[in-house]
Amino acid sequence: MGLGSKLLKAAEAEAKGRGCGFAHLDTMSFQAKGFYEKNGYSVKYEIKDIPKGFSKYLMIKELK
Repeated sequence: MGLGSKLLKAAEAEAKGRGCGFAHLDTMSFQAKGFYEKNGYSVKYEIKDIPKGFSKYLMIKELK
């Protein structure tokens, strides 16, 4: 259905309309990293073993 992508795009459009140049978020390795990458986000920082065996990612996307 693409509901997640639609919601993300709506949030980005709202941010852009308010003058924001970038969007950022964090996610875990067992969550939605691939989803955000498909939607144009890239990993800026990775914190490993938080919790042990997993990573936390700070992701960013320029709003053009």
